[in-house]
Amino acid sequence: MNIFFILPLVVILIIAIINLNWRQWVKGVLLIIIIDGALRKWFLPQASNLIYFFKDFVLIVAYIKYFLLPHKQHSLINNHGVSFFHGFISLCSIWLIFQSFNPDLGSPIIGLFGLSRYLLYVPLIWMLPYLFNSEEELYKFLRNYLLILIPVCILGIFQFLSPPSSIINIAPGGEEASEVLGFGDGKLRISSVFSFPNLYTTYLTISFGLILPFLTKKQSLIWQKIILVEIFLMIANFFMTGARGVFVFAFLLLVAYLGIKTFNQLKAVVKIIKKLAIPTIIGVILLIQWFAPAIDAFSTRIDDPGSGSEMSTRIVNAFSINSVPGKSFIDGYGTGSTQSGSKALQRVFKLPESLPTPPVEDEIDRITVEIGQFGAILWYGMRIALLITLWSIYQNLKSPFLKDLALVTFLLHIVLLPTQVVVHPVANVYYWFLSGFIFLLPRLERKNFYENNDLSMFTLHRQL
Repeated sequence: MNIFFILPLVVILIIAIINLNWRQWVKGVLLIIIIDGALRKWFLPQASNLIYFFKDFVLIVAYIKYFLLPHKQHSLINNHGVSFFHGFISLCSIWLIFQSFNPDLGSPIIGLFGLSRYLLYVPLIWMLPYLFNSEEELYKFLRNYLLILIPVCILGIFQFLSPPSSIINIAPGGEEASEVLGFGDGKLRISSVFSFPNLYTTYLTISFGLILPFLTKKQSLIWQKIILVEIFLMIANFFMTGARGVFVFAFLLLVAYLGIKTFNQLKAVVKIIKKLAIPTIIGVILLIQWFAPAIDAFSTRIDDPGSGSEMSTRIVNAFSINSVPGKSFIDGYGTGSTQSGSKALQRVFKLPESLPTPPVEDEIDRITVEIGQFGAILWYGMRIALLITLWSIYQNLKSPFLKDLALVTFLLHIVLLPTQVVVHPVANVYYWFLSGFIFLLPRLERKNFYENNDLSMFTLHRQL
């Protein structure tokens, strides 16, 4: 890479480290995971591997500014059920650190890299309560963040309409898009600004979940229309990704969201259905007219005789913690042993070869191979404990918007349970960011309560 191009970037980075606060760095990570693929594919393909770790660097800077540099001390809120989750995450961390020094890895560098995939984003849950100072600030941030969907989805449409040889269909590192991403009549499964389609579908799934609370939130007419446009563009892109899972997850999110709300907000659900009836009919007509090739290509993929059995097999495998060949109940090959980045580290630093691992694909199998059956039980026990905590917080919240966010976060965590998180650079960040809602949402509701009851700032500080 040209030195005259690198030097200005280094200067800009140093200025940013000095001047930006930790809140801006954390929010920057949420932007970087969207544009990361664009940088790797189109702007700096020769630095593809380096850019992959850029978000981690930014997050580490945020951690330093928050945890190590002098600032106002924050105390965590003792929400109901959180100690249950803290117990599991403490046990998981101890076991993961132990497995990061597994001799089968060949080098502790590989173990530390693998450990970072499990734990690097966890501190977000303790920072998030102080990232936003009010419910209104959180609402505006999420509303504006979802606006990014519009240019991202429009780019996806242009990708689908462009030939596979087009520059906007290029893969990370400047390589041509793989033929395995093809489907339909000479079309490619789109990835928009993301590196690969599976990263894009996760972004679309998370965005679809986060947009649901805005359907019941009182907003101006212009923002109501923007939300509908975002949903329409997302659904069009669902077809172009060629992914069946994104449709399944979006359907489950919508049905579960509306179904659970009917128990205590039946009138709100009826209002949503009435409000969306006409836009849904119009949207279906426009989809059929404007995006028929995408629908046809997706239908061709769905009609594949093996597609149904393949998906059902994935679902069954996703919830099975199998034994590791040649290993005991508590033993594994070490953190990072199944991750592709480990091989790159071995080449770059000329590290000793690690012990070959059994071939695995599903994340639950990869985690079991890395940290053993005992470790996998701890890891998924922690994630279930987090689900229980989120459900408890949902039941206790009173603010309609915050309550809806808690419900959507709970449902998104269920959707992510059988899918890739640890080895998924997009899902991993979103998972722990949303996990921080266990502290954030109750804190914002308490602030609303005390401010609305005109208590002094001193009393408010003591209560929080």
